Amino acid sequence: MATDIRQPNTHGADVTQAAADAVTKIFPDNGFLRRIARVESNDGRHPDTYRSGYNGGIWQVDEVGFKDTQNTASHPGLTRKFQAIQSGVGINWPSVQWSDLRKPLYSALAARLLLSNKPGAIPTTLEGQAAYWKKHYNTAAGAGTEQKFIDANKNH
Repeated sequence: MATDIRQPNTHGADVTQAAADAVTKIFPDNGFLRRIARVESNDGRHPDTYRSGYNGGIWQVDEVGFKDTQNTASHPGLTRKFQAIQSGVGINWPSVQWSDLRKPLYSALAARLLLSNKPGAIPTTLEGQAAYWKKHYNTAAGAGTEQKFIDANKNH
């Protein structure tokens, strides 16, 4: 595993791919995490990715979303996912802070845990993932569109 994925504020396609690979070994996702990183922050290369006061990282996980990844009262299935993270990458998820999401591996884990709290399976097609991303990740209030997701990923 690349050491860069545990270093704060790192970015680029190689870092993003390595972080996504580490997470999808634990929680398979049909390439969805990798695609989210492209549309959310251009693999962390967008100038606002690591802006002051925002710790969502490459996957742009807002603080409220991050807190939901630790909310076992609302999502009891998280407890076994925490065990998988501990054994898979040696991270005790309940002790993670939102500021840790500046590390690509942590941002990827938060994104994947957030998605695991959503209904339905992650689609396998680009178009299906675009619709799922808009509904469950970017949300109706978000500025993203299904077409933006498709455009960010169509050549990959």
